[in-house]
Amino acid sequence: MTDEQSAGTPCVADNDLREIVAGHSLEITDIKGRLGNLEEGQHGLMREIVAVRAEGNARQQATNAGMDRIGIQVADLTRQLAAYTGAQQEQNRLAEANLRRWRLRAVIIGLMCTVWAAVGSTLLSDQEVASTIWVKWLHWREPWDAPTQPAPQPQETQFILPPREMEAA
Repeated sequence: MTDEQSAGTPCVADNDLREIVAGHSLEITDIKGRLGNLEEGQHGLMREIVAVRAEGNARQQATNAGMDRIGIQVADLTRQLAAYTGAQQEQNRLAEANLRRWRLRAVIIGLMCTVWAAVGSTLLSDQEVASTIWVKWLHWREPWDAPTQPAPQPQETQFILPPREMEAA
């Protein structure tokens, strides 16, 4: 209370109140200081939170960019594999076509050889045709005319070696 409020009569309790108010003002000043410290701490925490969020956002952007690069690399690798597989399939197709051509040629040559063998064996089995081919066209001697073994010579005995008494004579 002030002097005007108490109508100029000082009271003992007024001094006590002033001391209490003075004590409270010290406490208020102390609380204001603490509140200022808390506000500074809060501002520091806010700055830290903002920095952490910014780092998190930068990390997220770097991760997204890395994932995009990996996705592009995987897509390129897929394209390359598809191109390689297509080229390999084309090579296999060409090799198969070449193999089919060689098989066809082999079958045709086999059939021709079989027909020639049949015709040749039929013609050569006939004596007159064989003689004409060997003698007239090839000017060779007929193979069946050549003796395979010498003619046996007549012997006086049945033994191959003459007996000893015939040697002396």
